[in-house]
Amino acid sequence: MQALLIASLAGAFIWALSPWASGQAEPWDGDGLYYSGALFTAGALAGFIVPRPRWALYLGVIVGQMLYLLLFLPLSPLLAVGFAFLLLWSLLFLAGAYAGARLRSR
Repeated sequence: MQALLIASLAGAFIWALSPWASGQAEPWDGDGLYYSGALFTAGALAGFIVPRPRWALYLGVIVGQMLYLLLFLPLSPLLAVGFAFLLLWSLLFLAGAYAGARLRSR
């Protein structure tokens, strides 16, 4: 439960900071490495804090991002495409979580 909560908060926080950090409401629309870097870094921190279960970290970051998208951004006919993007981009969070968990175990 703790992993799910931490990852959800991290995912929502990444989206909340996006307009300031990338200049875009949707972080994948920004130029540069903000979204990929933020996902990997947040994943590494979350994985270091709560290394398992990793499925909860992955699910949590998806839930957090999706809730932010649904609650704070205007709905779009491309919502299904956005959800597919979330599933794929969130793999970077999972990779970071794996790295953070490995770092903690050393």
